[in-house]
Amino acid sequence: MTESNATVSHVWKREEQWVSTVLQFSSQYNDSTWSANQIIGPPKVFPRHGDIAGAWAQGNRAVDEFVIVGFDRPVHPDQIDIYETYNPGAIIRVSARNSRDKDDWETVWQTEAPHVEGQSRIFSLPCSNLSCGIIDQIRLDINCSAAGNWCEIDCIKLIGYTSHNDMSYKELTANLKQLLTDDCLADVTFELDNGRTISSYRNILSNRCVYFAQLFDEYPSDIQKPIKINNISYEAFYQILYFIYTDTLEPVLQYETCLELMRKADEYYLSPIYDQAFENLKKIINKTNVLKLYVQSGLFSTSSDLNQPDNIILNDVINLCVEFIQKNRRDVYFNDQMQQLTKDMLLRLIQLVL
Repeated sequence: MTESNATVSHVWKREEQWVSTVLQFSSQYNDSTWSANQIIGPPKVFPRHGDIAGAWAQGNRAVDEFVIVGFDRPVHPDQIDIYETYNPGAIIRVSARNSRDKDDWETVWQTEAPHVEGQSRIFSLPCSNLSCGIIDQIRLDINCSAAGNWCEIDCIKLIGYTSHNDMSYKELTANLKQLLTDDCLADVTFELDNGRTISSYRNILSNRCVYFAQLFDEYPSDIQKPIKINNISYEAFYQILYFIYTDTLEPVLQYETCLELMRKADEYYLSPIYDQAFENLKKIINKTNVLKLYVQSGLFSTSSDLNQPDNIILNDVINLCVEFIQKNRRDVYFNDQMQQLTKDMLLRLIQLVL
């Protein structure tokens, strides 16, 4: 630790945190057991070594693989620990930045010579050379050429220091998020179409969202029975409450939930949800779900479609699917799901992609 950091450690709070979200990646072996999202959270594989489910494995095993991850709390960095569990040594550059200021990436460490080690390791890097102040994003650049195989990353730990001012907003958000699960003092309950219920707090919802302010005019506080909420899934409604409490959505969502949130954003007077759900969708689109997204984009909805009661055509989703298919024609066209498309769906797809 540098002398300046040693001084800081006596005044500020030392933080150790795991990745909270995967922001971007070059490729992944699949979207589940070896996906980039496996980097989120504490170790699942370490200290084991091998091609073991629970770590991020690259899909292309190329010389220019990368992953960009985010952390809940910006810190003045002291150390970065990278848990490599299969073919360690492929990392050629580690960079960091502060997302709030959108600074350029600053290099923590780099090499031009990837290598291979035969056992898992924690690759620890000091951050004394950084001048960017606080960071909350890390980028790993990986060259798989030395291994000629997957070079799997289990997780990343960011160690640093926060002042009281740095902590205040994040702690407030964390405390509000806790209210979603700790509802012992909740004063309103909602019942969804499937009979599941979720409790919350009137003051928070009505002050943060016009939809709920108007809803509570119809259902005053002396009414004790649950308020029925129709035409929205439990998962999407939970994300709406999550957004009201935290100004964000959970980082990992199913594509069906993203589509539903995009359709419900205007109804709940929460237009930022549309953008955040779409950004989430762009991260998870792949060859196994792109045709499902295309079918559920609204192009082929009917008034009797109960899964899409609003029949809203999501042009952004259509364009996203078309762009993905144009770049991955062979993988998509040879997918078994192509056989499930109707003639109308196939013709429209050809018109859009050509």
